Amino acid sequence: MANKPKRKFGKIVIGIVVLLLVGLGAYTELTRKTPVQTAVASKGTIYQYIDERARTTLPHVYHITMPENGRIQPIVLTAGTAVKKGQVLATLDKADLENAMEESHDIVDAMMNAVKASVAQIKASQANVDFSEWLWEAQKKLYSKEQTSELVEKKARKDFLESKVELEQNHADSYSMQALYSATKLLPLYVGRRLKRTDVKSPVQGVILKRYVWNEKVMQAGDPLLDIGNLDAMRVTADVLTEEAVSIQVGDSVSIRGEAIGDTPVRGTVTQVKPQGFTKLSSLGVEQQRVPVIIDFQPDDLAILKRKGRALGLEYRVRVRVFTDKQKDAVIVPRTVLFRGNSGKWQAYVVQAGKTVLVDLEIGIVNDQNAEVTKGITAGDTVIVAPESTLKDGVLVVSTNG
Repeated sequence: MANKPKRKFGKIVIGIVVLLLVGLGAYTELTRKTPVQTAVASKGTIYQYIDERARTTLPHVYHITMPENGRIQPIVLTAGTAVKKGQVLATLDKADLENAMEESHDIVDAMMNAVKASVAQIKASQANVDFSEWLWEAQKKLYSKEQTSELVEKKARKDFLESKVELEQNHADSYSMQALYSATKLLPLYVGRRLKRTDVKSPVQGVILKRYVWNEKVMQAGDPLLDIGNLDAMRVTADVLTEEAVSIQVGDSVSIRGEAIGDTPVRGTVTQVKPQGFTKLSSLGVEQQRVPVIIDFQPDDLAILKRKGRALGLEYRVRVRVFTDKQKDAVIVPRTVLFRGNSGKWQAYVVQAGKTVLVDLEIGIVNDQNAEVTKGITAGDTVIVAPESTLKDGVLVVSTNG
């Protein structure tokens, strides 16, 4: 009988232990905190921007070509050489043209002498006309007095008329000679113009970008010789998706960066959005409709790059960030705070008294890093960054980032 109270007491102890363990488990479950990463909503200026790859370009690349058919002499200038406006870049073989210039002067002199001879012939013809007319008049008077025959008078009249025809013919020949002389006087000008073109000169001050020919060679008119550009007019061209380009305006500020620029970005300004787009294949083979956006460097920043030894060349790769909008005194949170709720609205978790509070949001500007909240969160609120899909409203949380 003594063992029965002991067994009863043991059951009571076991029951108490079980109750304590259950209570402890329930307490632990109720007081367990879920670790989360948090951020504090701040107030400041937020920017809307478009990030895109870009390349350095020039407003004009001057393509120097053969001015006419001929033999080009060796071109000694190399890519990267600075040239001045009017500097001789290349020379064509001009021996034939120099001979043609001498011949053209001889032709002009010959035609001038021919004109002088025609003028002298006119004077002689005029004297013959005057004499023939006088003789005819004399014969007419004699014939009227029956002192000469009709035949003689008729012959004198015939000689007078023939002398007049000869005079007119000499006038016509002289006019032809003078016209030919006027035309031949242009020969030296024409040959001289061709001689001038044998010295191919730079149309601008700049740098040789590319050399197509270096050895002596017979070439056709229009064949390329050199490309020249003014690197002081360097700018940037970004091919932007058309759906993003519609928000870009002339005058928008731009941050230009990349390995070619260095650690510190430089500033630029949008100067043109081209009116026509084009189709381009992405790296994944997807067709994209893009439009070129032209960006000018701030002159001071381009000069700073040169002083740092970062002289940009043509077609260098850079990245641009075009700022299309901004909002001052905005409530700003990390973009990863936001998520779409079941209703499709933007939502976020705010931490209040150590617990999660699910809030609906209205948002403004959103970029790759941050978002503007216009309703639902105020500056100073603690928000959960990248919340797990399993997180619920009212859950105890603890920040893992202190």
